[in-house]
Amino acid sequence: NTAHLLEIPHMAGIRSFHINRAECISADNTITHRTIDGEIVTEPFLLNADSEKDVIMGVTSGASTPDAAVQDALGQIFLLKKTVAALK
Repeated sequence: NTAHLLEIPHMAGIRSFHINRAECISADNTITHRTIDGEIVTEPFLLNADSEKDVIMGVTSGASTPDAAVQDALGQIFLLKKTVAALK
């Protein structure tokens, strides 16, 4: 299940997020997500978004997650990166 998908990178020390909709990724470069303990928190998202470096991330979803939901979240990420870079 989706909670287990969050455990895998967490156990490897990789920064990871469990979101349930694209709107969890905000234009102010924050992300509201569920932690491994089930707590809902908001924190800075793309830590180096204002740099020239590429953003590298993996994305996965549970079997019941609609493809459109994943595409919407990816769209938010690309838009955020472009917006932050334009403000530089």
